Amino acid sequence: MSQPEAFGRYRVIRRLGSGSFATVWLAQDDLLNYPVAIKVLAENWAHQMDIQHRFLEEARILRQTDSTWLVAVHDVDVLPDGRPYMVMTYADQGSVADLVHRGQLPLDEALRLLTEIGQGITVLHNHGTIHRDIKPSNVLLQSSPVGQRVLVADLGFAKSIDEASGFTAAAGTPGYMSPEQSIPGGDLDVRSDVYSLGAVAYELITGRPPSRPPVKVAPGQIRPGLPPELDALILSALSVDRESRPADAKTFTDRVRTIRMAPDPPQASMPWWRRYRMPWRRMTALLASLALLAVTTTASLGHPDLSMTSVESTSRGLDVSVPSAWVRQFHIDHVARPVAAEAGVGPGLLVATDTEEWGSTEARSYGVYAAVVRDAADLSGISDAEPCGGTPLERTVDTGGWEGTVWDWPECHGNGSLSSVAVHGPDDPTTLYMEIRQPSYRPDLVNQIIAGTHLE
Repeated sequence: MSQPEAFGRYRVIRRLGSGSFATVWLAQDDLLNYPVAIKVLAENWAHQMDIQHRFLEEARILRQTDSTWLVAVHDVDVLPDGRPYMVMTYADQGSVADLVHRGQLPLDEALRLLTEIGQGITVLHNHGTIHRDIKPSNVLLQSSPVGQRVLVADLGFAKSIDEASGFTAAAGTPGYMSPEQSIPGGDLDVRSDVYSLGAVAYELITGRPPSRPPVKVAPGQIRPGLPPELDALILSALSVDRESRPADAKTFTDRVRTIRMAPDPPQASMPWWRRYRMPWRRMTALLASLALLAVTTTASLGHPDLSMTSVESTSRGLDVSVPSAWVRQFHIDHVARPVAAEAGVGPGLLVATDTEEWGSTEARSYGVYAAVVRDAADLSGISDAEPCGGTPLERTVDTGGWEGTVWDWPECHGNGSLSSVAVHGPDDPTTLYMEIRQPSYRPDLVNQIIAGTHLE
């Protein structure tokens, strides 16, 4: 269909995609000043009452479950030609399929996504519903102040568990649907969704969907070094015999979470020569950096690499990479400390273990504060305020995307370290001001946080 101007009060911006039964448009709710996705039944199904019923049933299920792990339906209406449409959450970061197509995911990221997808399916099962079409393209991603949100979507094939024995037609997507789904009249239950979760897990881990059942190649044969428990879980979920699968989505998800949270990193089972090998072309760069490593190793002992979480604030135009352990509270309008405010730094984004105690030098609050100064600013005076006592260590930083100055106070009143940052992009007057508080002095982590920060 050609692009309409609006659906009711929702002004259409562009088409997001289309399928066999519906087209999805990006629209703007001008009344609330908020983007939404609008799903409209395709024109060729306008007079098929069973398809219309399925379309509206999807909206009812999503509205009734009202879960943070599922796409939300805000409104439903009918066009003049009789076609229904639903107004839904706009997922601005695409789908999990988009992520997989960009390349192999880090294992922890894959397991995080899988856990959150499983939680969404668990909500549906608790509601008495089988999804029947779980696949990466039906799992959407939305930015939020505390990182990326997973939203299970497209319940066009969803059915009540109570009606499972009455399914008369095969439904689902080949490669992800359970063997019993391909049999019209098959007696389905929640373990059909468990098979699909296993297929999604296989693709998240290996970068490719599983073969046709029976699946015999374990993910670890494609991606060496996976924990045996993960191989066993995925293969059991993909079992042709559903009695051999995990009992439901919650059981499957709980086991994924246990594997992810195991004290030993998954790479521990990888042979030493595979864990530590590197291309010879990188050896020269490694040797050249040993002198710098000698300076920071002492500060880093006992602090293994931290997993990072991306925290985005569209209102502040910032995307900041923060150690996941610090992402407990956030404040999008935190005021800069006086010396920075006097230099032109306005309110910014604060992500910390305790935002209320952030300004106190006596509290143990760790996190990142970031603010953008659009005009050229001279923040060199921030080192004179001595928030931690004494003269800071002043150093230059150049991450490729950012260059400028960092003032480090390795010891701040016995409560860890503080770093103040003033950087800008090459040939760009826009200044990024940051404050980074951490339990111990790690300049390498400060540099990592700076490098992982982006302006929108």
